[in-house]
Amino acid sequence: MADEVNLDTGTAIAFVAEGSVIRHQLKAYVSGKGLVMTATALRELQILAAKYAGPLEQARLSRFLARVRTASDAPSARAVALQVTGNLGANDIIILGTGDKLGIVTMTADVRAVRAAKAQAVEFAVYLHLPIFFAGT
Repeated sequence: MADEVNLDTGTAIAFVAEGSVIRHQLKAYVSGKGLVMTATALRELQILAAKYAGPLEQARLSRFLARVRTASDAPSARAVALQVTGNLGANDIIILGTGDKLGIVTMTADVRAVRAAKAQAVEFAVYLHLPIFFAGT
């Protein structure tokens, strides 16, 4: 569905991190679109948030996730054919590949994973942005 966008773990963090300098840029891009996260991305996010997010970020994350649809992990055939490398992990393949199978753009700050996939002749539709991490507040 082209009216949706797939969010990876880092993008979700950039949306909710305290002091995120790109939150408004990301919001403008997704305006009017449905937000999707794979089960893998959501699991990664929950683990990182439990460890690093502060109370303000936890509250913002709860509100944010209320707007997000969880998609089952279902990477495209061309994603499944990718080899895991130092820059392209199994979770990257699942997250990028599921967006690919759904036919939607994946928002990510993981330029290394995108380049590693491209080096294996697989180009994903992505929206790249600066990486932002939890501030712990």
